[in-house]
Order: sequence, then structure tokens, then C-alpha cells
Amino acid sequence: MESDLHPISEVNLLVNYANDTNLLVPDNTDVSLDAEFTHKKEWAVKNCVNINLEKTKQLVFHRPHPTKWHVPPLLEGIEQVYTAKLLGVIFQSDFKCVDHVDATLKLCGQRLFLLKQLRDQGMAHGHLHTLFQAVLNRIAHACPAWGPFLNTALSQRINGFFKTILSLWIY
Repeated sequence: MESDLHPISEVNLLVNYANDTNLLVPDNTDVSLDAEFTHKKEWAVKNCVNINLEKTKQLVFHRPHPTKWHVPPLLEGIEQVYTAKLLGVIFQSDFKCVDHVDATLKLCGQRLFLLKQLRDQGMAHGHLHTLFQAVLNRIAHACPAWGPFLNTALSQRINGFFKTILSLWIY
């Protein structure tokens, strides 16, 4: 289903997925974030769609160098956050991916523990392999979105996790 909701400016980007809508407004745009958000709210009223303002968040991406960063005007009544989870990826306002890697490795570590328990209980190798692939897929999920922002320390943590996996699963 395609929506008739579009940004006012061609520079701004509106991304829809299921019932989630994300509005991306760059610093150098001809239509402000406030104007775009007002347009979206007007569209919602016209189309009998409720916008849950309590779930609506504003995430301002900025370069890591704090002296070259200015805070854009905040939307009235909208909470500004420094991280946001979108389709399983945790985005940080400073373009780092520490929170995403931390959460992913924690989840995969828990799943790895369960896999070891299932292996020790005698689960068939084929079934274990399928579940093992799910752990690997979780790490690789949306890697093109966050992978370019890895620093050396995060890469080493992920590689260390892979080494742990290999040492446990080589028969």
C-alpha cells in the first residue's frame, strides 16, 4: 500500500515501514522540520490517522566534533533522544554504533548460552546448525547501516565473539 503522504521539500525524506514513519530533515533544507511535522500532522487529521505524540521522538544526528555542531530547533512537545531503535538497529546521534554492538552481542551471548544448553541436552546437529545461523544472522542484520561506523575496538569485540563461537562449535 502506498501512502499519499510526502514531504513538502524534495530535500527532506519520509520513510514509511508498516505503521512507522520517519522524517529525515537535513540541516541545509528549504523547509524546516517544524513545517514538515506540521504538514504530517495535518495529513493525519485529514486521513483520520492518530499520531502517538508520546512515542514520537526527535533524534538529531551530528558530527562528533562538538564545536561545529549547533542544536536545531526542537519540536514542541516532542522528546529529544540520543539513541533510537529502528528495525532492529540502534542509531546514535553521534553516528557511533556502540549501543547497537553492545545490545547485539549481549543478545547473541544469551542465545549462544541457550545453544550450548540445547547441544548438551542432545539436540540434533542439524537443528543446532539452524539455530546457530540465527545467531550469526542477528549479528549481520542490517550491517550496511551500522558497519561503516565501527571503530577498531568494536570490530575487535565482534571478531572476539566470532572466535568464541568458532571455538565452541567446531566438532
